[in-house]
Amino acid sequence: MLCALGVSGIAFCVVEGRYAKMPIAPGRLFVRWGWRNVPIMMITRTLLFFHNFAMIFYIPIFLQVIGLSTVISSALIIPFLAMAAISSSAVNATASKYGYVRTMCTCGIAIIPIGMASRSGLMSTLNEKSSIGRIVGYSLISGLGFGSATQITMVIAQVGLPADELSTVTALVGAAPTLGGTLGVAVVGTVINNAYQQTVRRSAIASSFIQHGSANSTISLNPSDVISSISSLAPENPVRNVLITAYVSAWKKGCYTLVGVAIMQLVLCAMMRRVDFDSALKKEEGQLDENRQNVVEEDIKIAG
Repeated sequence: MLCALGVSGIAFCVVEGRYAKMPIAPGRLFVRWGWRNVPIMMITRTLLFFHNFAMIFYIPIFLQVIGLSTVISSALIIPFLAMAAISSSAVNATASKYGYVRTMCTCGIAIIPIGMASRSGLMSTLNEKSSIGRIVGYSLISGLGFGSATQITMVIAQVGLPADELSTVTALVGAAPTLGGTLGVAVVGTVINNAYQQTVRRSAIASSFIQHGSANSTISLNPSDVISSISSLAPENPVRNVLITAYVSAWKKGCYTLVGVAIMQLVLCAMMRRVDFDSALKKEEGQLDENRQNVVEEDIKIAG
């Protein structure tokens, strides 16, 4: 699959660069240093939705594993999404009024690793004993970081480009969430699945139960079946605690993966070009002033 991906990627670049009359991804957008915000924001936005879809997909599963009902687990994703929407609107309004676009985008992304994992806790330290208030609070912090950079990354990619390039850039950057979501669910899911299986296999109690359990046993090493496996066991069964502990440990490793992705985003933000909303307007106004001055000078000459 990786070989096929590499070959198809090279073929796409060749066709786009040499044969396409109207390329969907013109190479000039990715090779000009003055336009570097375009590829940087494409990657940043992809990684941003890497976080988003992974959180939305795996948080409800994790919450059900630690004992919450299906309805409550699904509802507890709302604080994350609500805060993301609020912070996105607030950052856009603030940036358009006061500027500091690059700083605000970078600060928003910097909140993401704080929300996902740190020595003081947050999402990576949630476990079967965590309260709903703690879960909601950490979700709000993570949503604040995600929402702060959701829409402004699109604006950063567009600022400073010629008008005839805006439609192409908008389409490219707008397609990034789909790619990011696919990668996020797949990569974080792989990390959680592998960590869960390894932990369960290392447990002598769980391994013995799986190998020598009764015919009615529904225990599976597949993390997709972890909720049904836990539900089939009595609360006092030691295997149940092993499965919960294994999934909580796997969840933490998934959070650490998202922290690494957030750090990559911060490195990319450090390479961004300065973003100035007023530069194009000032240039246009300056040209108009120059034209007016030329007209005045010509009128003076004619009058003289």
